[in-house]
Amino acid sequence: MSLFKKISPRSLLQWVRTNQDFLIINLVLVLKVVFFSLSVGMGVGTFGMVMASAAVLLTLSCGFTCLPFRARTLLLLLFDAVVSVVLLADLLFFRFFHSVISIPVLFEAGQVEGVSSSVVNLFQKWDFLLFIDLVILLPYFIRLVRLQPQPASRVGKRLVQVAAILVICVLSLSVTSRTMAANFGKNAYIGLNWNNTVLENMGILNFHLFDLYNYWKESHANQSLEKDKPALEEWMQKHRQQGPNRFYGLAKGKNLIIVQMEALQGFVAGSSINGQEITPNLNKLMKSSMSFDNYFTQIGEGNTSDAEFMGLNSLYPAPNGSVYIMRSGNAYQSLPWVMKNYGFAGAYVFHGNTPQFWNRDKMYPQEGFDKFYNLQDGLKLDDKLGMGLSDESFFRQVASNLTQFKQPFLAFTITLSAHYPYVLPQDKQGLNIPKGQYSEMFVNYLQSQHYADQALGEFVAALKAQGLLDNSVLVVYGDHFGTGWTNQDIQKFLGLNQPLNDYTSHELNKVPLLIHLPGGKGAGVNHVTGGQIDFYPTMVNLFGLDKKNLFYFGRDLLNESDGFAAFRVYAPDGSFATNGVFYLASKDGIFGHGAAYDRKTGQKADLKLVKEGYKEARWQVNMSDLILDTNGLPQLIPKMH
Repeated sequence: MSLFKKISPRSLLQWVRTNQDFLIINLVLVLKVVFFSLSVGMGVGTFGMVMASAAVLLTLSCGFTCLPFRARTLLLLLFDAVVSVVLLADLLFFRFFHSVISIPVLFEAGQVEGVSSSVVNLFQKWDFLLFIDLVILLPYFIRLVRLQPQPASRVGKRLVQVAAILVICVLSLSVTSRTMAANFGKNAYIGLNWNNTVLENMGILNFHLFDLYNYWKESHANQSLEKDKPALEEWMQKHRQQGPNRFYGLAKGKNLIIVQMEALQGFVAGSSINGQEITPNLNKLMKSSMSFDNYFTQIGEGNTSDAEFMGLNSLYPAPNGSVYIMRSGNAYQSLPWVMKNYGFAGAYVFHGNTPQFWNRDKMYPQEGFDKFYNLQDGLKLDDKLGMGLSDESFFRQVASNLTQFKQPFLAFTITLSAHYPYVLPQDKQGLNIPKGQYSEMFVNYLQSQHYADQALGEFVAALKAQGLLDNSVLVVYGDHFGTGWTNQDIQKFLGLNQPLNDYTSHELNKVPLLIHLPGGKGAGVNHVTGGQIDFYPTMVNLFGLDKKNLFYFGRDLLNESDGFAAFRVYAPDGSFATNGVFYLASKDGIFGHGAAYDRKTGQKADLKLVKEGYKEARWQVNMSDLILDTNGLPQLIPKMH
């Protein structure tokens, strides 16, 4: 009781005056957390989020109050600056990836230099508010230090004050976290990259603390494939029995040339603007190809590298970060290895950027490529555009190199010119789009896709002239959806009567897939639902390869009736689509909080229709994670390359 007797309005007022720098900084930072929440579309958040954010800020900074006034004021300003930089980084990352930065993503910081123009375009005019307080507070605190220096109090007294703050903050965080666990269950604290429960109920700073704890826990966990190996082997044995093997071996003995187009989203193919075809060459190629109009992108935070990884390995992307960076030391049974095991003379990969970007120089040998043609080895930067080599020059150099390879070969090419922010010089803009018809970003996107299509057309013409088109399977697909424009642009472009919602937005996350065989064999539109993870088994069937020693999660699209595409990161784990239904999981991880949609009508459907699909989607992505985390393929496939 003696402690409480010493607390009086006068003593509290004195403490506030003595610690006004500490209180002002933390109040401003709480407001910044609220600003972040508003900026990413989560609203002001709950009162619990505000209190939890204040608690963690006070916990991290209260130790400064034990220092001399001048030193602590300087450190508090530094603390303000550091937290502000973290919030800005999260804000920019969220605008691009629709999630905040997780620990694994920090390992990819080296990629920022390569996409600096993309980062610059993510800034918005109100972002300066995150730092304006530093400009205002710095002279105020300097004046405070000079004119009102505070007498040093006893160390013991200061420590007691810090301890009291810590106790209050820990109790506050404990109550908030327990309440959240009671409402949402243990799933609230896992899969934080897609599960927004912590973010919405405890704030961005607590998100980072839980993410750090989860990362530490997982990195020290003794994971093993042994327990799940029998179930995986049994599942794969049944999975290989997919039939009836239509088109089996139709491409045997042919070359395989893969073109992965940057940001080529499905709605662009076959579309026109002001009477002008956006992708005339792709449209022409589509008429003589097997084409798939329900082919979803399934990327995670690895974006383009994830599209490559799924297509070449039929495994899911990592829940955080990029497999190319985090698991580049694993053993894989990638498509290049498989093709070479069945008679291909070599496998080659082309990309008009530096070899270090997305860690490709380390990952490609693991995937079985014999040579990587890039700006430091094999490709000449004679026409720079955006992040690297222009698509025109890139395809010209690729075509020249292909004539030197012993056949049959696998050539994997990744384009670059249509990368965000899609800025082209005036002489490469081939579409006539009046200013103001759409946002500048959307117009730039359409122009970049039109230019990329022009370069693709020149590449196809070169293959034909060289005689390669008649002896090759040419595959063209988009790596992922575009970004940076508004839903109003898409709504207007597609002529939709209703604004896009969560479901219709995900429906648009499809990319074109074209498989062109010599003579146009098998040409036609296939409406089966699939995704990038299905590319591998589809090629295995088409080239007549033996499946008995392969492991893959995808399905052969040429022999699939209903289809199945599971998603992660951009849609919460457990989300999936079939021909008939689309289940969009809830971001709190609770099945009943998700929504099912009938894909024909767009209306909500009974959740009973999607329960088994939800379980299958969760199981597949979890097992894929386990295989990657334990480098488990050699245990599942005794005879690898």
